[in-house]
Amino acid sequence: MEKETIVQFVSFETQGDNNEFIAQWDQYSKGMNKKHQIRLQQEIGSKKKAKYLSQHWCFDDDFKFIFRKERRSAHFPEVEMRVRQLGGYTTMQVECKQDSGEDESKIFVFVTNQGVNVDECKQLAHYRYLNIYKAYFESCNYDCILEFFVENSNTEEFIEQLRVQNRHIESGMYKECILQVV
Repeated sequence: MEKETIVQFVSFETQGDNNEFIAQWDQYSKGMNKKHQIRLQQEIGSKKKAKYLSQHWCFDDDFKFIFRKERRSAHFPEVEMRVRQLGGYTTMQVECKQDSGEDESKIFVFVTNQGVNVDECKQLAHYRYLNIYKAYFESCNYDCILEFFVENSNTEEFIEQLRVQNRHIESGMYKECILQVV
């Protein structure tokens, strides 16, 4: 039987310094299974808190996420944060498998079953690629997550289209974090 790939989404919110969070993230990612592909993005425009979203690709029976507090040295202080598991999702549509380019951002749309029509979202203008992730587990926070790759010059127009079409969506604009190579 062929294993199914699951994309696990995890949200982080912190009021700490970005460098402190990245240092803690690097420590965490060193302990991850090297078979996992991990992508970390930081939300753009969040003024009060730093918000991050990680994506972990793994097989359905291979995922264990622990972002634990350990003793920190003076060089790696503990960062207070809120970690929220959004759940595991299967890929329904993948148009782009690589990181976003410097000239583009990612717009994530978090869809619940409150009447958001995914087919209508596919008709939006000003995006390059769309990846769609459908809930794999019943305990997922969302029914699906849409990942739009949007050219930086078109992000405001794209977000306005989303707001007009779907007033009750949760979304965020993200940029890839530059991490140390482990």
